[in-house]
Amino acid sequence: MTYDRSVTTDDRRTSTRRAASLVAELDGGGGQAKIAITRDVGAGGLLVFTRAQVAVGQTVTLTVSLGAERGTRKLTGKVLREEPLSPDESTLWRTRVAIQCDEKDPVLAEINAALSQA
Repeated sequence: MTYDRSVTTDDRRTSTRRAASLVAELDGGGGQAKIAITRDVGAGGLLVFTRAQVAVGQTVTLTVSLGAERGTRKLTGKVLREEPLSPDESTLWRTRVAIQCDEKDPVLAEINAALSQA
């Protein structure tokens, strides 16, 4: 798990986000999860890079790894934004996906707490 406490963004958002690179899997409900990596995490959701094809408004499940000691956690959210990445931005990932989660989701709170302690 990596993060950068100095980087926070709040454009388009009501909460501050932390830059964080967490290994994840994104499942859009088709039964075939695709690898993903978080770019940032906030109180209301996450931004991930992935090769998965998802649609705005779609409900997705994200399984996030918090490291060997903490294991993985699953959370569900709604796709707010999906943007293609240019080859200059990434040759591995195809899209940037903003996922909105319930701000009271205990898993999202646990992920944010783990980032705060790291």
